[in-house]
Amino acid sequence: MPYMHNSSYREIPFCAETPHHDFYTYVDLKDVSDKCENHLGEIVRCRTIGILQSINGRYYLTDFDSSGVDSTALVQISVVYLQLPPPSTVIPYPVQIFGSLQWHNRPVIFAKILQVLCVPTAVRLMNALRDITSAHLAKRTSTHNENTAS
Repeated sequence: MPYMHNSSYREIPFCAETPHHDFYTYVDLKDVSDKCENHLGEIVRCRTIGILQSINGRYYLTDFDSSGVDSTALVQISVVYLQLPPPSTVIPYPVQIFGSLQWHNRPVIFAKILQVLCVPTAVRLMNALRDITSAHLAKRTSTHNENTAS
């Protein structure tokens, strides 16, 4: 699958004044519903990793940990904004998706970038992003608590 190498993020200055809405924040698929409920009516840029599958002509993303096809575990993916549609296949495959998360009767991710991964790479990347996100959020929360206590 051809892809475009986007390195424009390297020119963006990273400092306290940089709005966090300009970046794709990693969201675990288990937390997508909560993120949508917390930001109801807002468009949130997100990055996530899961298994892409096509059901009745629509694309859905499931978590690696979910067993079977559970309708509550499915996150709908809109591929309208992709330059090339994802390859059609009967077999689901792991992907990394960068896009905008919105609530439309269920969580929907409007994919901007879709990257097909091999299974070991997807699992390693997902675990690394989970660890980084949890460490960053824990540090941010503890720093915020220290500032409010002072």
